[in-house]
Amino acid sequence: MPLERLPPEQWWPAGNSAIERRRVTLADGTTLRVLVAGPSTGPAVVLVHGWAITAYLWRHNIEALARAGYHVFACDMPGHGLSDAPQEQGSYTLEVQARRLLMLFDVLGLDCPKLVAQSMGGRVAFEVALTGRVERLVLFGSVGFGLVRPARELVPFIPDIRGELLSFFFPRTAVELVQRRVYGTIGWFTDRDVDEYWAPSQFPEILRAQLQMLREFTWTPLDPAVVARCTVPTLVVFGTHDRTVRPDTTPALVAAMPHARLELIGGGGHVVMEEAPDRINTLLIEFLSG
Repeated sequence: MPLERLPPEQWWPAGNSAIERRRVTLADGTTLRVLVAGPSTGPAVVLVHGWAITAYLWRHNIEALARAGYHVFACDMPGHGLSDAPQEQGSYTLEVQARRLLMLFDVLGLDCPKLVAQSMGGRVAFEVALTGRVERLVLFGSVGFGLVRPARELVPFIPDIRGELLSFFFPRTAVELVQRRVYGTIGWFTDRDVDEYWAPSQFPEILRAQLQMLREFTWTPLDPAVVARCTVPTLVVFGTHDRTVRPDTTPALVAAMPHARLELIGGGGHVVMEEAPDRINTLLIEFLSG
């Protein structure tokens, strides 16, 4: 277990020739790290992670989808991982993040891909789905489909901390504590997982951006009248032990969507793709294939 944070050249998927690493620049100048796998002739699937993590979230899923014939793209969202972290006010509102995801589609040459997203990324993905540029939609523990009490209550009290200071004092144990909270009872994380999720905190601009997201993003549940406008075939997945986005309002919201179904993972937490990857891969491939 390293005493220092992992340098970028050691981050997953270092040494894995099956996953290509790219840097792409969006129309607004933001540069993102994108991981690519699978046959270029296969149906496109874009994977979008949630707040304060990276594309590492999908480490158990990318190659499984590629083996199933999909052309898979997983990015570090703006303000995360090895992607740019814009600092201008308003950079991390829901609307701006949705526009940037559409810009990513454009720069990758994707017209109407299948879209799989988690937590905060799920809320962004839902917004993009309303534009008609998504073929099928999968949402894991999605913001908007449940209650996000910690963020809603803490946002007014988040100080404007200098990123350099926060980065210097940000402990590995804090990441481990978060991991313990986001997991349910059906799987567990490794020391390497903690190191991978701790690694981005070596960049002060990333920490500043993530605090900014807490202030600027829309964390409240969706209105049933809004979800009813989504005609994209949608699979909504929640762990029954999700303490980050509590699925209290989820069944009613999914019922309001014309082509949606809800899948509950017994004992699962907020990161079921990490906790039960085999089950999730089967579910994903079955749903994405239609």
